[in-house]
Parts: sequence; structure tokens; C-alpha cells
Amino acid sequence: MQLTKHISYLLYRYDCVTVPGFGAFLGTPASAELDTDNETIYPPTKQISFNAQLQSNDGLLANAIAVEQQTSYEQAVRLVHKEVVRWKSMLHDGKTVELDRIGKLQFNAEKNVVFVPTKNYNHFAESFGLHPVQAQKIDRTKVLKSTPKIIDFNNDRSQNQTDSQGTNNNPLRHIAAAAAAAVIGYAGFVAYDDYTQDQQLAQEMELRQEAKEEVQQAIFDLGELPKLSIQTIPQEAYHIIGGAFAVESNADRYLKQLQQKGFVGAQKLAPNSYGLHMVALGSRVDRSEAIDFLRQVQRTEITDAWMLKR
Repeated sequence: MQLTKHISYLLYRYDCVTVPGFGAFLGTPASAELDTDNETIYPPTKQISFNAQLQSNDGLLANAIAVEQQTSYEQAVRLVHKEVVRWKSMLHDGKTVELDRIGKLQFNAEKNVVFVPTKNYNHFAESFGLHPVQAQKIDRTKVLKSTPKIIDFNNDRSQNQTDSQGTNNNPLRHIAAAAAAAVIGYAGFVAYDDYTQDQQLAQEMELRQEAKEEVQQAIFDLGELPKLSIQTIPQEAYHIIGGAFAVESNADRYLKQLQQKGFVGAQKLAPNSYGLHMVALGSRVDRSEAIDFLRQVQRTEITDAWMLKR
């Protein structure tokens, strides 16, 4: 089973993907980076790390496998456990576990797992399609050393040239006339715009004052308001899940079995985002009570039972 494919897919959507009995892969968003030595700009990314202490089953990975392979949640948990056993065996034999698109795992001298993430893959969904960009540094010394080009309009030829009607063709006169016309036109436009805004502001202030006086003079009679009574019904927030099924008929059959065993609070929940029909042995509002019930179920009935908050 290609377990790494499912882990890589889930890292796009979640910041923590736990492999039960092995550890958790954590994704931390990082901003764009400028590498001045290599003159490269790297897009925002998600830095992947590994924590061997987080091994409890949160159901995320098993649910994804169950949906992809159209199998039950229990069978998906078994497939994950089988792959974890293979990884641990390779580590104890001194081999390196290579996870495609994620990184490498191996033991150090103290028999601790060391994770080296890959740098050739980006799990940050917002950076999909972005690649490193070369950014060459600007050499400002070359710009300062360049000689500016100077145009002299006051040469003798320009001052002495006249057209057939005796008018001067000096371009400075035309430029000065155009600049003066532009300044006069802009000043007139600004003055007219200021006058228009002052008139609009005066009208708005007058309308606001009239509306304020009308509100102060108005008398509101709402009569006797009816009494409003709100009944709050506590919602069951923590569900102890005994199984998740891709086929609804299998979930109904499992629900009947639980009810026959005496779990009167057993119920079938609405399908989740993966389309799985989850069956709960019972539900609790208080989290501590739900945890106590979960431990009781794991000791007596189902060792792979887990808790869902909904």
C-alpha cells in the first residue's frame, strides 16, 4: 500500500497527519525567502517535520484510506499497522525509510528517529504552481559611472533660426507656453472641484440636521412587547465511534448489532466529508465523561474505538 501518497495528500489540507503507532508529520507554513548567495527567490512553503511522540490514532489517515480503497475503517487501520511494522523493521535493520515527496527516516547512534525533509516538493496549497525565480542583483556602480546626456537648447543656431514669416522657432518658447497653459487649466479645475465639494458638504450637513430634528420630535409607541422565551437544548458534541463504513447498509447492520448488545444510545451519524457512515456507541456532552466512556469501550468491546467531536 502506498501510505506515503495518502500522507502527502493530507499534508496539503492539514498541518498534522498522524501515523498511528509510529509518529506524526507536522507542516508549518513559512513565508517566501530570498537566497542572496544563489540569487533565487523561493515561494511560500510548508516546512515538514516529524514528531515520534504523537502516535495516537485520530482517524484522519485511516478515513482517507478507507474512502480511497472503498473499504471499512477497521480494514484501513490494519493496512496502516502493517505498513508501520515494515517501517520499524527497516529502521531497526539500519536501513533508511524513504517517503516519496516527504523525506527520509533513519536511526541515529542513540536509536532515535531522525527525519530529513525533502526540498524538492512544496505542500503549501496556496503556492501550487509556483517555482523558484532567479533574481539578479543590480550593480549600482555601473549606473553611477554612466555619463548623463546634456542637450543645449541655447546654441546660436536655435536663436537665429526664423521661419518665412519672421517668427522664432526656438522650442523653449513653445514648451514654456504649453506649461503655462497646463498650470492655468489645472488651477482652474482644482478651484472648481473645491467649490463643488463645499456645496455638496453643505447640503449633506443641512439634510442631516433636518433628519435629526425630525427624530427628536417623533413619538414612538411600540405597545406592549410579547415575552420571548428561549429553550436551549444541549447538543451532544462528543461521539464514541465504533466503526466507519463506505456502504450504508453495512453501517445499519453494525448499528443493530450494537443495540442488541445493550448500547441503547448507539446511533448512525451523518456521512462525513469523505462519504463514510460512522456508527457511534454513544455520545456525551461533557468531554471528560466522553473520555471515560471511550476508555470503557476500548477495554470491554472495541480496542480501536475513537472519539469524534461534532
